[in-house]
Formats: sequence, C-alpha cells, structure tokens
Amino acid sequence: MNYTETIEWLEELANPERTGLDRSFKDRMTLEPTLRLMELLGNPHNRLHAVHIAGTKGKGSVAAMVEAAARSAGHRTGLFTSPHLISWRERIRIDGRCAGEASIAAAASRVRPAVEAVEDEGPTPPSFFEACTAMAFLIFADATLDLCVLETGLGGRLDATNVITPLVSIITTLGMDHAEILGNTVEEIAGEKAGIIKPRVPVVVAPGAESVITVLRDRAQQVGAELTVAEPFNVHPVHPISAEHVEADQVPVPVEVLSGRINGEATAVRLPLPGTHQATNIGVAAEACGTLTRLGQVEISPDEFRRGLEALRWPARVQLVEARPWLVVDCAHNGESARALMSALRRHLQYDRLLVVIGLSCDKPVQAIAAELPADLAIITQASIARAMPAEAVAVHGSRYWKRIEVIESPALALSRARELAGPRDLICVTGSFFIIDDLASEGHLKIGICDR
Repeated sequence: MNYTETIEWLEELANPERTGLDRSFKDRMTLEPTLRLMELLGNPHNRLHAVHIAGTKGKGSVAAMVEAAARSAGHRTGLFTSPHLISWRERIRIDGRCAGEASIAAAASRVRPAVEAVEDEGPTPPSFFEACTAMAFLIFADATLDLCVLETGLGGRLDATNVITPLVSIITTLGMDHAEILGNTVEEIAGEKAGIIKPRVPVVVAPGAESVITVLRDRAQQVGAELTVAEPFNVHPVHPISAEHVEADQVPVPVEVLSGRINGEATAVRLPLPGTHQATNIGVAAEACGTLTRLGQVEISPDEFRRGLEALRWPARVQLVEARPWLVVDCAHNGESARALMSALRRHLQYDRLLVVIGLSCDKPVQAIAAELPADLAIITQASIARAMPAEAVAVHGSRYWKRIEVIESPALALSRARELAGPRDLICVTGSFFIIDDLASEGHLKIGICDR
C-alpha cells in the first residue's frame, strides 16, 4: 500500500475516536487482538526501551516533555500519542519529527495481513487504534531507538499499548472521563489506569486525592513496583502580555517560569506551555527522567532536561497563534481542562472580551465546560465526525453560562464570524475538541505548526 491507501484502510477499521464510545465497547476491550498481532509480527514490542504513560489530564504534555528531554540529552527517541490534529503522521514521531509517509505505508503493508489474520480467527477484530499501535511498535523497533515514549489511548489496563513492559511507568493527574467505560468514581478509574503498573517496574504518579494514591500504591505493592509521587514544580510570577505592545504579524510565545528539582539538583525552566497546571506535569516528567537516569538506562542531566523543555513545541495546548486580536487554540474537553485553560488565558494575556469558538464530542460534559469559560460570546460549531455533539444541543446546555450565543455549524464559518466580530484587544479561543482544530487546520484556516502536509 502507499500512504493514501494506508489511511483509507485504517479508516475502515472500528474507530471510537471518531464514532464515539458506548457501553458495549467496554465488553469488547481486551488485549488479546494486540497480543496476537505482536505474535504474528515477531513481537516488536519486546525490542523497545519504553516509558509508558496513562492518565486523565496531562499525559500528552508529559509524554512530550519526557521525549524532548531525552532527545536534548542526545538519545534517539520515539513518541506515540493520540489522537492526531491534522495528519496521521503526528501519532508516530522519531527524533522529534513526524513519521514519513513511506515508513508508515511500509509498516501498514506488514500490519494489514496480520490484522486480517486476526479478524479471520475471531472473535474480536483489531480496531483502528490497535492497528496504529502495531505500526508504531514496528517502526520504533526497526529504528533501534534509545527510548520510546508511549501514551495510552483509553484507560490503561486493557489499552493496546499495555502489552509493553517499560523501563518506567507514569500515571498523570486523574479525574472523571469516559466514566461509561472506565468507572463511575475516580477511584474506579484509578484502578483501570493502575493496570499499566508492571512487576518490579518503577512508577511515577502525579499527586492527587489520598483515595486515588491509595489505589495506585496498592497496585504497586501487589506487583513489587516502587511508586513515587512526583513533587510539582514551583510557579513564578509572569506579566500578562498586552496586545497594544504587539504587532499583528508578531506572535509572542507565552512561557511559564517554573523551578524544581531533578535527580536532587535544582533547575529552572521557561516552559513554552502556558498554565500553572503544567507545574504538576513538569514535576512528573522530571521525576520520570530522574528515575531513568538512576536506572542507568537513559541519562538526562538537569541542564539537558531544561534545554529540552525550553525548546518544546506541543500544539493546541493554550497555543497562541495570532495577535490583534489574540487567537488561542486549546484542546480542553472537560471541566478541569477548561478551568486550566481559563486560568492560563487570564494569567498570560490582557484582553477586553472573550469570544469562544467551541464544538464538543457527544460524550463530553457541556455544562461543566461552559461553567469554566465565561465568554462574552460563544460561537458554537460542530466537527465533521459522527461523534460530534449537535451544535444546537451544545447551545441548549450552555445557554445559562454564556452571555450571548450564535450557532454556526461550519467550523470555518464560525471562526470567520469570530474574526469579524472581534476587536484588536479581544481574545478568540478555539476549544472543546481535537476534531474542531483538525477541521480548521486541515482546511488552512489555522496555522498551528505540526507536520508538513
């Protein structure tokens, strides 16, 4: 297959990222299809030196931080994350660069016969994500990398990535998400995430409620894994940027100034990911990098850690893409992440009015998100995927929180309307869904700098 044929084939597979989750999906979750794929492909996962990351919030940012720090230290790296924003190539990166179309097509040509064989064997055919995971493992194994950083797709215990035995496991901040699949309490969700903790493999976890840490610690003790609760970094004051001092063609990069310790040594970082919530994420990343160094597997000095994170670019995380008016892109899709987004906007940017262009997936908590985003105008739109919540439904649920609402189903027209209404001192924020950002960036309405098309 060539690259175009590869994407067409992948899109034919069951893909809850786009169609949405239902309770029956929980009954179909199992590691068996992935394990069988690995067997048919020669078990490439056994050739990887990996860090494995699960969590509700911050797992993508922590994955990006650990990979960037290791690469800064001169190690060859792989990074597997999901979902993608614009190009499927974003999911698999080697040494910081998106995988090439040729290598993706070559991996798919090997994985597809194995997928079809497992489909014939039944009863559970491999999904889109399981095929993607197999392709990533093949590409990483063939590249002979020093470290692969793997982000789970959903949960942990039964996620396709969980066939790996890593050097270090990481569990980031936990909260309520995908309750219909993972559990109705944060403790039940913690139990699913704790499924990535492996025998005698050290695990680094974000601080959290005592009941959550107890669940994680109990699992670690059961399998003889050393558990460390990471210490958040300290957050230093910043000065909000005024639009009056910025030209329209000069877009500044807001930074969060943070300080903490890695391997017992003090370090300070100017992190180009705005938001005080990053203090927890960077603390987790520092502890994980320190653990890798202590193990003698992948050495990362405090200076290399700092340099890697200061050069980090992780799109759609409070990303400022335009000035006068400000235009910020963020993938917040639950109440907690919306609260963190709003805090970052107020902390880093001066503005008069907030205009939100928002679209949500059908399983997301509209009212919890709307309550955290006190917009002067909410322009509600709808991504071009089956699981998108109808814009009118978002409007009904969000009406008690937003001063003014307009419904424009086309994301491109919604953003155009926001630009039309915004003054030079206003702020437009596009948020609510990876898929809204995908629609806008793929059609050239946003430039967020990921892979070349």
